[in-house]
Order: sequence, then C-alpha cells, then structure tokens
Amino acid sequence: MKTSDFLKFWAPLAVMQFVISFEIPAVIAFISRFGEVKENLAIFTVVTSLALLLEGPIIQMLSLSTAMADTWNNYRRIMLFLMASLAILVSIHVFCVMRTPFNFIATRIMRLDDSFIQPARIAFLLMLPWVPTIGLRRLWQGVLIKHGHTVKVSMITVIRTSVTLIVLIILLYGSKIKGCYVASIALSAGVTAGAISAYIFARPVLQQQKLESLHTASNRQPAIKWTNLILFYLPLALTSFVTEADRPIIAAGISRGLFPIESLAIWSVVISFISLFRGVCFSTQEASIALFSTPENNIVIRRAVFGFGTITCVVCILFSLIPQARDWFLISVSGLTDELAQMSRLPLSTICIVLISFPVIAWLRAVNIKNKTTRNIGFSVSMNLLAAIAAVVILNCCFRLNGITIGVISYIAAMFAEAVYLMIKKKKL
Repeated sequence: MKTSDFLKFWAPLAVMQFVISFEIPAVIAFISRFGEVKENLAIFTVVTSLALLLEGPIIQMLSLSTAMADTWNNYRRIMLFLMASLAILVSIHVFCVMRTPFNFIATRIMRLDDSFIQPARIAFLLMLPWVPTIGLRRLWQGVLIKHGHTVKVSMITVIRTSVTLIVLIILLYGSKIKGCYVASIALSAGVTAGAISAYIFARPVLQQQKLESLHTASNRQPAIKWTNLILFYLPLALTSFVTEADRPIIAAGISRGLFPIESLAIWSVVISFISLFRGVCFSTQEASIALFSTPENNIVIRRAVFGFGTITCVVCILFSLIPQARDWFLISVSGLTDELAQMSRLPLSTICIVLISFPVIAWLRAVNIKNKTTRNIGFSVSMNLLAAIAAVVILNCCFRLNGITIGVISYIAAMFAEAVYLMIKKKKL
C-alpha cells in the first residue's frame, strides 16, 4: 500500500468529519444573529452537552459496523443490538425532558439561571430525534465504509449539513422564535435527513449481502455471538459516553467559575473550533480499521495518520495565533460581540495545545479495535473522565478563575490523560 492509497480512502471520511464539525460553528453563527447572544449560546451549550451525552453510547456504531458488519447475519445482529440500545436511550431522553428531572439537572448540576430553564427544556425536547437518527446513520455508514464506499459516506454528511443550514436560513428570515429553539429544530432536521440518505445509499449493499447469505455457503455462518458483540462494543460505548460526559461535567465546572453566562457562551464557540480539527484527526480511526492488513501496509497507515494529523494540528495552531484569522472566526463567523471575542482570544489559542493528543488517540484506538483489546480504550476514557472531574473540582475549589479558563484546562487535562494511558498500553501491530 502507498500513502496515496490511504489518502484516497481516507479523504472522503475526513470531509465527512470536517463537515459534521462545521455544523456546530454554523449553528452558533446563526444563533448569534437572533439576538440575546449570551443567553441563547449559554442555553445551546447546556442542551448540546446533554444531547451529546445521550448520544455517547451509540456513537461508536460506526467503528462496530466497519469492523464487524461483513455478513448479512452479523448486520442483523448489530441492528437488533442497536434497536435495544436506542429504546433505552430515547426513554432516558423523554424522562429527562420532564419538568422535575430537567429542573434538577438544570439547577443543581448545570447551575442554569431560573429564567433559562424553560427555554432550555423546550430546546432539549426538540432534540428528541438526535440519538436514534445518529445511531442508525452511523450503522449504515459503517456498512458503506466496510465495502469501500467512502465517497457515499461523505455525501451523506453533506446532505445532513445542507438540510441543517437550509432550515436555519428559513427560520432566521421566516420566524421570530428563540435562537436556541431554531438550533434544536435545525439540528434535528439535519440528522433525520442524514439517516434517511444513509439508508438509501446502504440499501443496495445490504440487499447484496442478503442475496449472498442465501446463495453462498461462506455467508451461511452463524452471526457473531451476543457475548462477543457485547464484550467488543461495551468498551467502545464507554469510550464515547465518557468522552461526551466531559461536556456536561466541564459545562458544570464553567458555570461555577467567574462570569458563568459569558463563559458558557464562549465555550460553545471555542469547543466548536477545536472540534473542526479534531474531526479530521479522528476520521483516520475508521480508515485504519478498514485498511489494516500486512505489517508493511500498517507501517504506511501509521505514518500517514501521524503525518496528516501533524499537518492538521499545525494549521489549527497557526490559525488561532494569527489575529486577523482568529478574529474573523470569533466575530465575523461566530457573531460574538467585541466583549465576548476579547474574552475568547486567549482560551482559543491555549486549547490548541490539546491537538497534539488527537492523532495519538485516533491511531491507538484503531490498533486496539483491530486487536480486539477494546478494554484498553475503555480504561483510557475512564482516565479521561477522572482527569476532567479532578481538574474541575480542583480549579473551582482552589482558585478563582473565569469559567472559560476552567473549561479549557479541564479539557486539555482530560485528553492528555487518555493519550498517555493509551501510549502506556500500546502494542505493536
């Protein structure tokens, strides 16, 4: 395998992750133009933190499907597993939307102002399609990746983001509802369109798998055992759940620091910026899983992952350090006021340090998935979560810092803790 072969396979996945990561900054840019910028962005930060936390257990369906949905029987087994998971997660979402549970979460955990609680609850209710549609989409995208249709995977993402932007534009000029409501409606419409298009693209592949299962002896083998499936996936589910759990934990820490409303508003912008580049680095994970083969090819893949990851990190750091580029993103794109932009500059430049950890985590997760040592991934994200909690508690108890400073330091500590653990446990492939 040549580096160019890896690039051709990986490029559509990188486009997919970049477009997905671009979605949140685009939504923030629209929210900022609805008025009441600080309030709407603060509510948006809380709502997306909760939605992403619920999404966590099924986000690794992409990796599971890429690794194991190689036959019709395995696909059906994974689909049943996904349906059971979605039933539980949607039930939890519905329960949390109820007034009493949501009020507890908003006041006791997130420390949200009383005037923000009802708008946040409605915005969270409007996000109800988020988890089931993302789970289904990532399952079908994994099937497409497994069979080499990475271009179709990126097309699905373009469709999803296009629908989100169209809904945002329509509601911006055609309604007078709150910006946080507009964001929830647009995101829900986008992920629904993504799931529908993923099924349309994956359907021919699934039909072919089904025909092969009926006529080819090699495909009549039993489906993967439930115990093997669960033992393989649980550490992956824990990975995403813990990663997304960082969001509400860090948001709760931010809300306890100085300037909590301003800091929550800024955090949504800062984390969306870093997510643009994180997505590109982490897209190498699925490409690596699909292409692992001989030791020689694996060396090429490893060099490509770290090479492209390094380039991505350098671009991000340079962007954050050039005043004109940084202010263009904060003011012209994200729509922050001069006051919020001034508070955002140092945190935005500082958080770029975390980029060093992204290629390391993406590569070592792929290696552990290939080696079926996903328990190492589970332990690594546990280190991630513990580091985030420890940083939030220590910074709030021992120092008087701006909320946004607490958020940036906690996020950096969490990601580096995960990377260090994976490096300690690394195995050669």
